[in-house]
Amino acid sequence: MNTRIPEQYVKSGKIAREVRQWILGNVRAGSGLLDVAEKIEAEIVRRGGQPAFPTGMGVNEVTAHYAPQEDEVGVIQESDVVKIDYGVHIDGYIADTSITITENPQYQSLLEATEKALQAAIDVVKRDKRIGEIGKAISSVAEREGYRPINNLSGHTVEQYQVHAGKSIPNLYAPNLPMLKNADVFAIEPFLTLPDAAGYVIEGPQVNIFSLIVRRKTGNKELDEVMDLIWNERKTLPFSPRWYSGRFKEGRLLFLLRELEKRRLVTSYATLVEASGKPVAQFEHTMAIDDGGLVILT
Repeated sequence: MNTRIPEQYVKSGKIAREVRQWILGNVRAGSGLLDVAEKIEAEIVRRGGQPAFPTGMGVNEVTAHYAPQEDEVGVIQESDVVKIDYGVHIDGYIADTSITITENPQYQSLLEATEKALQAAIDVVKRDKRIGEIGKAISSVAEREGYRPINNLSGHTVEQYQVHAGKSIPNLYAPNLPMLKNADVFAIEPFLTLPDAAGYVIEGPQVNIFSLIVRRKTGNKELDEVMDLIWNERKTLPFSPRWYSGRFKEGRLLFLLRELEKRRLVTSYATLVEASGKPVAQFEHTMAIDDGGLVILT
């Protein structure tokens, strides 16, 4: 690869690929959501990386930003469509990827269509760097296969310690968008749902992912200690309260995070749910443009 693409991206992508194979070999009906999330994060660490964000376990209509917490009791059922969204970082260089699994024959074609949409998007990038054409390819495959894309979720460029950086890559055609350029690193992630679904997501009640916006002293010793803890371990990468709960009395960390959110030093990410309650599938790869060519990192 061109030296402008940091080697850490390549290493993060390799770990993400290995973890995908672990998922395919180990996650099935009967697996607990919390257990899967913790084991994925442990596999990332065992291979020399760190989680780029809390592992997402999106069951059926739950589409994004659901990270199991310590009180999670959910178990994957044979009928479920389960999106597993995870990321790896090394020194803040992120490989973001996702896979959807199901043991329900009713939804197998939904998964296959979503994978086809991702491949069609990749094929476009190989010959045309216009972001709008990527979205057009995704929506065209969805329509041809009898499904519809989620219209208010998108792929994105990534940068060091930034999962969503600058450019968005929609799942529908949109004009007047910027082009992808040499050395851009980005994730394409089609989300497809059933033809009679609403086709967009809304915020659900759960909030269990946070990230630090900026590190700044507040004058409150306890708040400053929380910020220092997060900054030293995560910088601005998303995190789960589950990762830190053992260091605080029950409920105290969430209270402190809410206080920091009020001061606009921390942001939170609500769970996103398909508006009509229909199942959603997602597949995602992170890739880079290297001297005009395309390198699939994950």
